[in-house]
Amino acid sequence: MIGHLPQTKTPIFWKVQMKNSNRWQEYCETTFNSLRANVHNWGKPKFSRPITRIYYACGVFDCGTPNHTGFISEAAYHNKLEGKKTVHDHYLSPQFVGRMILDNPDTYLQDFEVFRDIFWKSCATVVVTAQENNQLSSLTTNDGNDYKVSVPTDEKYASLGINLYRRPDGNIRWKNAQPVIGNGLYFPEHLIQYEKEFLV
Repeated sequence: MIGHLPQTKTPIFWKVQMKNSNRWQEYCETTFNSLRANVHNWGKPKFSRPITRIYYACGVFDCGTPNHTGFISEAAYHNKLEGKKTVHDHYLSPQFVGRMILDNPDTYLQDFEVFRDIFWKSCATVVVTAQENNQLSSLTTNDGNDYKVSVPTDEKYASLGINLYRRPDGNIRWKNAQPVIGNGLYFPEHLIQYEKEFLV
């Protein structure tokens, strides 16, 4: 059990977007209620995948992409400039976040505001190429009961040589994006700590 959540600094761009996004909140509340109604089956092998899919597929994925971080991979940046296809990567791996929530219901399923915060962070996306998205997905394996993580969440992009660019705050044009020194993304410490038991 994780217990007390550490105090973390939430980046300004998340605070601003949280105020201006509406649709995700209905999905968030519905997902919260659905997980609370099903948590008694957590730990039973046949229920593992269906319950985590409630969080990811029916919640985070279906609410769209309300939490744009403003980050884009270098390859996707060039695709944007050339009018080629790009995709959104939920960089915190929401299905895994769902597992963390269900393993720690006293922390995440007793207080809606705590759940709302982690749900919003799970909605955070980085624009990448389809190929990069597939490579990122391959760093975890999940057959429903056995979850394995090859590379820690906060090292995934670097491990694949994915360099990031970022648009200036409040700027919607990708052509104005600039290279980011280091990673630049936000990673909840409680997620990084929880993930360690799944690293292979």
